[in-house]
Parts: sequence; structure tokens; C-alpha cells
Amino acid sequence: MTRFAISDIHGCYYTFKELLNTIGLNKSDELILLGDYINRGSYSKEVVDLVMQLETDQYNIHCIKGNHEDMIFDSILYDDEASGEPETLKSFGISNLREIPKKYTDWFLNLKPYHISGNYILVHAGLDFKQKHLLTDNRNMYWINFWYEDIDYERLGDKIIIHGHKSVEKQDILSMRDDILQSQVLAIDNGCFKTDQPGLGSLCCFNLDTKDLYFEPNRELKNL
Repeated sequence: MTRFAISDIHGCYYTFKELLNTIGLNKSDELILLGDYINRGSYSKEVVDLVMQLETDQYNIHCIKGNHEDMIFDSILYDDEASGEPETLKSFGISNLREIPKKYTDWFLNLKPYHISGNYILVHAGLDFKQKHLLTDNRNMYWINFWYEDIDYERLGDKIIIHGHKSVEKQDILSMRDDILQSQVLAIDNGCFKTDQPGLGSLCCFNLDTKDLYFEPNRELKNL
């Protein structure tokens, strides 16, 4: 069994499919997805459908909620127009977020705030070390930024935090990986949809066992 982590797919369906082929995912592996399946790219529904199909096919998959999934419910509850991103609405074939079929909203509701695998804590955005209980503050797990300076290594123990949320250039991700045993944190969001920005534009996967990194270049334009 090999353990893989991928974050911030953001509607990049073809890139996600190609990355799964690249890593050779099989049912004995563990795949942890760190949230933000939707928005930005053109194929949010297709990404969610693929993940749901992997679950149906009994792949060993753990799905974490990101801030973009959290925003879905903020919009439904508090935005009179329930206006979502145009590309996302188009992907689902709807005019506002309240029209999303129930099977998808149920799936979003059931996403986990974090996952622990061995000595890894996997979360979308990060952990707020100012809180008394690290793993009960769901909101910050989806949204927090600029938290590295607050890491309390006594509380963290031997755990390593893997997260996404904020786009990081490829070379910086590689450098973080090389220093992972000292820093005990790794960001794996390479901004897949940001194809016009140097150092970004790939979907990143981290092998938790070998510590190898995979960078799948954005494939969406080639499939329009």
C-alpha cells in the first residue's frame, strides 16, 4: 500500500485524471484529497463525480473539506442570490448554488475537516496553534493563513502537517519537502489553474511513504 496526498484540484478534471494515471493509483493504496475540488477551473462537477466514483468503486480514499466547499454553504445560507462562480454553475448546469443536486450537497456536508495517517496530519489550510484544541477548530482548518510562526513543536510532537490552500511555487514545495523532517510541514498546492504564473500551474501529489513529489502540468486547455 502506498499513501498519496493531493490538494486543490479546483475543477481541473483532466489534470486530476492524468495525475491518477501517473501515480498508478490502485485500490490497495490510500488517497487523501485535501479539499478545494471545485471553482476556478471549468470542470468542478466532473471532478466531484470522479471522486465519488472512486468511492463507489471502493478505493481507499479520504476526502477533506476545503474553504471552497465551505463557501458553498455560506452562499446558500447567506447570499440572497446564492451566486457561485460562473464556471462552477456552468459545470453543474445550474443558475445558482441552491440548484445543486442533493447528492452533491450531502457529499460536501460529509467531507472531513482533517485526516491522520501514521505520523501525518492532513488538512486543507493548516492548524491554529493559538487554539487550546488543535483538531476541533474546523473553520481555521479550512481558512487559516500565515500560521507557520505559531507552530508549537512540543504540541506537534513527531507529527508532520501536509496542507494546501495557498499556491506555492514548485521550487519552494521541493525545498519544503527536503526540509520536512525539521520543519514538520509541507504545502502541496501548486496552483493548478494558475497556468500564466511562473512556478505554478501543476497539480501536485505527495507520496507519504517515499516523500516523492509529482507535478502534473495543467491539461485542461488541451481538452477544450
